[in-house]
Amino acid sequence: MSTGSPVKRKGSGIAFVLPQSREEAVPAADGSPAAVVPAAAPAPRPVPRTGVGLLSTTVFETNKLEQRIESLEGELRKLEGERGGQLMDARSIVPSHWANRHPDSFADADFEALKREIQDAGGNVQPIKVRPLPAGRVEGSEGAARYEIVFGHRRHRACLELGLPVLAIVQDLQDRDLFVHMERENRGRQSLSAWEQGRMYLRALNEGLFPSNRQLAAAIGRDISDIGKALRIAQLPPEVVGAFSSPNAIQFRWAADLHKALEKNPDAVLAAARSADMVDGRSPAAQVFKALTACLKDEAPRRSLRARPLREMDLGEGRRGTIKADAAGRTVIELDPLVLPEGQWKAFEAALRKLLD
Repeated sequence: MSTGSPVKRKGSGIAFVLPQSREEAVPAADGSPAAVVPAAAPAPRPVPRTGVGLLSTTVFETNKLEQRIESLEGELRKLEGERGGQLMDARSIVPSHWANRHPDSFADADFEALKREIQDAGGNVQPIKVRPLPAGRVEGSEGAARYEIVFGHRRHRACLELGLPVLAIVQDLQDRDLFVHMERENRGRQSLSAWEQGRMYLRALNEGLFPSNRQLAAAIGRDISDIGKALRIAQLPPEVVGAFSSPNAIQFRWAADLHKALEKNPDAVLAAARSADMVDGRSPAAQVFKALTACLKDEAPRRSLRARPLREMDLGEGRRGTIKADAAGRTVIELDPLVLPEGQWKAFEAALRKLLD
């Protein structure tokens, strides 16, 4: 029963309480105290029937629904970023936009050993990391690719060539975060060569991923001098890079001297790079470096196997020979085929030793 101020009516002898809530006091017929009965609930507010009212209600409900959808999508993205290793079709994954692996990295003995290891295990035991392809990017045959490699290009290639599914972790990353993850992982595993690192850094800078060498170095945790060396190698003229059997053979410690040689005498360096034994890729990397930087020691670039001969030899009966110097400064004797039968090699060696004594 609700409480209230008692009110008496003159001559009635009936007391009742004025209600202060949604209850009503009803006097009894026999003069007993008033009974309290609940009052009827108020009628619901009528739904607006006007066009403006309906539109306002619809907009309000739509906004609530969109907020809920956005919240659910955020939770989905979070779960997507935390997904653990799972087997994926290697064909649904494409190399990173920032990757700069040279083809030689997928054809050397180390890669073949990795393939054998993965084949024996039935797949890559150590997962790679991928991210969903950014919106609008469709790659692969008929747009089948759905993911982009963050790191693990060699493991992915091995599984692809072996026809095996690849174990991968999915994480949604922005370009800059992807670059940092990939660079740090490569340094902890099968490191990129100096040339590959330089190409990777150069692309990141050219495309505005980092505004300066210093900020790039800070982001990946490397000394800025290492960044500078890698960039110098990446910016070598194509003729100089092509003089080596593979760009991956160029060493970090050669960056400064190659740069100095190109500044001092670019014509001499390029002439040495274009020499025959360089173009054929037969000279060891250290000898190529020595020939390319000979101008730093005020030496003329050494002549190659196809350079002008030092001396032509007439061996009689139409047979000829040549004595020349190669790019490393060694004396090379060339004879026509079959001039010296196999049985006379020892006699030739003895005569040469006697001549040099």
